[in-house]
Amino acid sequence: MAAVKVLQVVGYKNSGKTTLTAQLLELAQQSGKTVSTIKHHGHGGALETPPAGTDSMQFLDKGAASSLAYGDGVVQLHMHKDQADLKELISLSLSANPDIVLVEGFKQAGYEKIVLVRTPEDWEDLQKLRNIRLVIGQEGAVPGDIEAVGRHQQKEIENWFFQWMEGESDESI
Repeated sequence: MAAVKVLQVVGYKNSGKTTLTAQLLELAQQSGKTVSTIKHHGHGGALETPPAGTDSMQFLDKGAASSLAYGDGVVQLHMHKDQADLKELISLSLSANPDIVLVEGFKQAGYEKIVLVRTPEDWEDLQKLRNIRLVIGQEGAVPGDIEAVGRHQQKEIENWFFQWMEGESDESI
């Protein structure tokens, strides 16, 4: 299997991370790439799970470390885990044999990343992140000496992503 490229999309709440990640997913698929996605659930609380009465959830509720269900070409995995680092989650995603893993969130991880900036205060914090490859900012959010693309400059974002997909990556696995 060829090296899998990993790209993070990071920013603060309501900065457009999910929208951009979905757009990048579509672009990659149109280019013939297989993509896995990982999202950090940063809203607090547990993720929603299927109803407790389902067989796979009964197993999990009875103490199974993980429970998988399969049907009609879809695998569903539920796992109890106090902490899961991004490397572990990427490893799990590799079972789908992706060419690319798009990660929404996990700001502090060291993979190549697109940073979404809404305000100068956002940039003040986010500029400290490692491995920033593209900054997408609202007008006035990023100082003029920083190369940034406007959020509505779709063609520039797409061109950058196509180059990233085809180019050498610092973070291939």
